[in-house]
Amino acid sequence: MKFDYSRSYYPPIPVIEISLISVAESLRVGPMPALVDTGADGTVAPVALLRQIQAPVTVEMMVRGQWGESRPVLLYLVDVQIGDVVLPGVEVVGDDVGDELILGRDVLNRLNMRLNGPQEMVELRL
Repeated sequence: MKFDYSRSYYPPIPVIEISLISVAESLRVGPMPALVDTGADGTVAPVALLRQIQAPVTVEMMVRGQWGESRPVLLYLVDVQIGDVVLPGVEVVGDDVGDELILGRDVLNRLNMRLNGPQEMVELRL
């Protein structure tokens, strides 16, 4: 499975089309582009999307951003679908400020992925 980098950013950024599925309600949103961020510990999703699928909250915790600031967030339990493959039981950080969907290492480490920068292509073997 191959995905083109997004040229909406400079330099272009790798993206993967994913769907989020509520474990509790069997509701889904997507497919939609998610930024591939190998520097992010966890996956981040806009709270509006998580509320739309009625994803259950698992815990409140503090997260630290790239600049060192901490803030409280809620974690939500979802399944992440890429193509025909479903990755069950992913706790995602609910972002009440941003509107980007970011795939962090909690999901990326479960995938066989190649980032082909010169071709601006993400290649997944599912």
